Amino acid sequence: MQYEKLTKEELLIEIDNKSKAIINIGKQLKMITPKAEIFDLYLIASLNRTVNISKAYTSLIRDNNFIAAAPLVRINIDTLLRLYASVISEYDRNTFASKVIGGELIKKMKLSGTNQKLSDFTLYTEISKVKNMDWVAKIYKVGSSFVHLEKSHIFSSLKVKNEKERLIYLSIGFHDTFIPENEKFGSAYWMNKIIDSIIQQAQIWMLEKSKKVGFDIEKLNEM
Repeated sequence: MQYEKLTKEELLIEIDNKSKAIINIGKQLKMITPKAEIFDLYLIASLNRTVNISKAYTSLIRDNNFIAAAPLVRINIDTLLRLYASVISEYDRNTFASKVIGGELIKKMKLSGTNQKLSDFTLYTEISKVKNMDWVAKIYKVGSSFVHLEKSHIFSSLKVKNEKERLIYLSIGFHDTFIPENEKFGSAYWMNKIIDSIIQQAQIWMLEKSKKVGFDIEKLNEM
């Protein structure tokens, strides 16, 4: 879909609709086989996190609270990276999930075939090598600027009144009036892209699972 042709509200509607599709993935996993694997638990937790973060995001944007909404883009990237970690770690998917459930930190694990730890840097660098995923590293860094108190927060609370006289408006209040609309649009655009990628990671697992149990994945389209 060409998200750049949509309005901000249409982008938010897309996010809401994606959450409905993600919830349906639970039913699809059961349709493939009622026998759950350890990685299913990890995936479902990831998807549950995604729909709740996404719901919070659209609600906050509609409530003109960009400052609280923006960091949620970065949180959804976190989910995407940790789903991808299961693909590139030193362990198979189920062992990976079992270790995470047992409390092992992903950043302590290693990239398959190397001694390189799966830090966030490694995760976003590796996923950015995947076709059409080169944007992840950049958006991770931009998203992080809204998590930590940085210049993005400073400029969100002020507006230049007169450059020549160096006069500015400063504000503390429940609004995001000083945030440019193109920035709000951009966050909704990238939130959609991130959620699409999370869904794609889920679909890759469902394909793997279907092949293991001999299930015709095309039957999921009948749901």
